[in-house]
Amino acid sequence: MENDKENVIEWVRDEKRATLTLTQGRYRSKIKKLAKTHPEECQIVEDNKDGSIVAHIPVNWIKISPLKKVNEQQKEQARERMKMMQNNRHY
Repeated sequence: MENDKENVIEWVRDEKRATLTLTQGRYRSKIKKLAKTHPEECQIVEDNKDGSIVAHIPVNWIKISPLKKVNEQQKEQARERMKMMQNNRHY
């Protein structure tokens, strides 16, 4: 799998199911978890010898979203909020 780094999402227009071929570890792990928790909607079709997987998921699970643009002031405010939340944790 070292040479094959391709992740593929494919579906036919107006179909409800998409087919994924995944080589990237974090996505393979996510799909494997979803297949366990949502077996009616997410099925692993093939667990390949090279480590890649082929799976079916609902098309409406696919989302394309750009990263949110934040300026330095917003980043600093977020850091401060995170610090406050961590300091207020009760164990």
